[in-house]
Amino acid sequence: MTDLKVSQSFINDAATLKGTWDLPTGTAIEGTSKSSALSIRYDAGSGSYSVSSDGRNQSFSASDVSSQDAYDTMYRRTDGSRSETLILVKQPYTGTAAKRYVAMGSWQSSTVIEGRQSTEFTSFTYGLPTASAMVPRTGAAAYGIDMFGLVTMPGEEPMSFQGSGKLSVDFAQGIFTTQTYATEDGLVTDKGVSGGGIELRAGGSLSSDGGTFAGNAVYGSSYGQASGTIAGRLYGPNGEELGATFQTSNAAGMAAVGSLVGSRDATLTPDGQTLTTLTSGQYFYARSGSSGGGSITWLNSETFDYAPYSSDMVGGRFTINEKVVSKDANFTAYAKTGDNGYGPQQVLLELYKPGSANSELALTYASFGHWAGTRAGSTQDFYFTYGFATGGNFLAARTGKARYEGLAYGTGTGASARYDVKGTSSFDVDFGAQTFGGALALAGTDRASGGRTDFGSFEMAGTLAVRDSSLAGVVSRGGASVGSVNAQFFGADAQEVAGTFYVNAPAGVGIQGAIVTKRR
Repeated sequence: MTDLKVSQSFINDAATLKGTWDLPTGTAIEGTSKSSALSIRYDAGSGSYSVSSDGRNQSFSASDVSSQDAYDTMYRRTDGSRSETLILVKQPYTGTAAKRYVAMGSWQSSTVIEGRQSTEFTSFTYGLPTASAMVPRTGAAAYGIDMFGLVTMPGEEPMSFQGSGKLSVDFAQGIFTTQTYATEDGLVTDKGVSGGGIELRAGGSLSSDGGTFAGNAVYGSSYGQASGTIAGRLYGPNGEELGATFQTSNAAGMAAVGSLVGSRDATLTPDGQTLTTLTSGQYFYARSGSSGGGSITWLNSETFDYAPYSSDMVGGRFTINEKVVSKDANFTAYAKTGDNGYGPQQVLLELYKPGSANSELALTYASFGHWAGTRAGSTQDFYFTYGFATGGNFLAARTGKARYEGLAYGTGTGASARYDVKGTSSFDVDFGAQTFGGALALAGTDRASGGRTDFGSFEMAGTLAVRDSSLAGVVSRGGASVGSVNAQFFGADAQEVAGTFYVNAPAGVGIQGAIVTKRR
């Protein structure tokens, strides 16, 4: 890409921000962003580029070059009140090495009338994509990322942003995730802003041929957070590089578009993305109810640390030496005894197996645990969920509906009996309305007598909180509230839902437990 010899059109991905700026105050009036279809062609004979998108067409020749340096070449054309600017980046602004097979660029068309500037800014990546047959199908890789883009907010100064980070690809699972930090620079005052969540977070899936990828994206600016989408592809003979563009917006009028390019970096470790492919240490926030549930730190396939929710719960390190035979083959069980200042406590910790090791529900991103601690003859039960939660605000721009189906496990406590509870669960989610409905069907086995009790069916309903991709609502029967449910989306594309619940069942039995489901 740095030494083109022949005329050619380039495969690309593009996104466009349309905005209106008030020049006397140097602030934005309005702005929108969207994915765009772009055509870009290089003519080797004249050394010119022709670009077109959304009804705009322009050609830039060598005579239109207004500036160039080691980082980029800027082409500029003017016609009265209208100006056209094409910037082709040769070396990322963060100073990393130039890419061989992919490049980023921007094309800006602006018109100034009576102190107002109307702008169409298209950010794009283009180059020599990887053939489908050459896309890796196994393993994982980390790409060092460079990013550039534009953000606008009504009443505020438009700003460009640039930064660097890492994009991790799991080729075997066909998924990716990235977190790229940025610095924003004012286009009027040249002020610089960094830190405090100024970043791109994105994740999603590779296409069936593996050469392209797409998913959810959130750009965090000094002006707030905006949600949208990202789309890109692999470049080079064997997927050595990648390029992508993203577009985000929010209800307050903030809009952002940007591009990123990257190359494989063996010095970087790919981030874990599924519970079934962990290879290095991974911290998981555990969730129970509407509050925290402690944490699990995965160290290796036989060792993890569990930090309980409460100080009177014995946790600590669990290894192969604490592993015991589980009464259910779909769980891995651990037993230990400890005393954290409240007296000796016997602990049984059961973790629901993810992936193909589970014969009833093969989860990829979510799981749950059941901690049971017995002290002085009294047993306390605690359920929690953990895994790769869907990113905050990933679902803010999502519309449509989805159904999730799965299982429920729990413990029932009555006046004179304790029950092992199991059943089915489902969620019907309306992303556009940010609401959900659902159902639970529960039955229990008396731990003492072995007798079985059918607790019947329950309804669930509530709302989504896009800020942390969670769900919260009530459990009811016959129109009367009998409990609560709190859950979380898991996976970059909200592929799974897991949570905890509590219900007051018939015959005075209180049931607490966990729900795990997959999108159908």
